[in-house]
Amino acid sequence: MSDDKEVAYYSAKVNAWFNTKLEYDKSLLVLSAGAIGLLVTLLTTIGVNSFALLLVFFASIISFIVCLITVLTIFSRNAKHLEELIAGRVKDDPILGFLDYLSIISFTLGVLLAAIIGLATATDNVILREANMSDKKDSNQAISKESFNGASNLGSTIEKKSFNGAHNLIPPKKPDTNSTDNSQSGQNQSPDSGNKK
Repeated sequence: MSDDKEVAYYSAKVNAWFNTKLEYDKSLLVLSAGAIGLLVTLLTTIGVNSFALLLVFFASIISFIVCLITVLTIFSRNAKHLEELIAGRVKDDPILGFLDYLSIISFTLGVLLAAIIGLATATDNVILREANMSDKKDSNQAISKESFNGASNLGSTIEKKSFNGAHNLIPPKKPDTNSTDNSQSGQNQSPDSGNKK
């Protein structure tokens, strides 16, 4: 009875080990595929404003593609390795060890590059927002300076210009009617008096 328990316990441990390794590889596969889709979406929608950031995008996508291909190769070689175990040819597969190492390295590199992309994009957005805000502030200050420029001169301008020339509004003096009548009568009489003489 104790031997049956030991066999069942050993079987459960082996099964848990296989499931853990399988879930680990599945997680790498799903995360790598999702990261590739996310990076391609970011690249096509947001775009890049520098050649260096474009290179980081490509390097990150290639890292995740390498991880994806590596994990798929691991699944394929796992089946062959299990067949050899069942056949009794027990030996370690050095290629599987290398592929495990490569999948971890490529996935970690892809995550680091994706983090750099996120930080660079966020920094660019913050810088652009600050630049836009400063431009708006400068334009508002320019409007306030230009729209009321010379407002201090309004009082003096009104005093100097609005009533300037008001003396022209004074009506002209009427000539004396007596003096003009006398002068006109004198002019009219002088020829007659000459004729009488």
